[in-house]
Amino acid sequence: MDVEKNLRDLNVSSREELIFKLKQMVISACEITDVKAEDVPTDVPFIGGPGPLLLDSLDAMEIAMEIRYQFGVELKNASTAAKAMQNFDTLADFIIDAPKVKK
Repeated sequence: MDVEKNLRDLNVSSREELIFKLKQMVISACEITDVKAEDVPTDVPFIGGPGPLLLDSLDAMEIAMEIRYQFGVELKNASTAAKAMQNFDTLADFIIDAPKVKK
């Protein structure tokens, strides 16, 4: 697996840039107005967790659709989504490693 190539295919230069883009995407997709991406922890759960986002399962569905649209990666079922969306670290790793589908 060529992580550098996968990052280039995602139009990011680093894993950190991807994580920041994911935070921005989640904030935008879930219409959160009072939180900035730089204030969101990377390693705490963002769905049902203690972080500042306070997201629920409906938000997770919105995020899954946005991930497919923006990155060409599909979260095929609830189990896959739950594993991928543990926190922004796991979500970034999933997106880097997952096969791309048509956007």
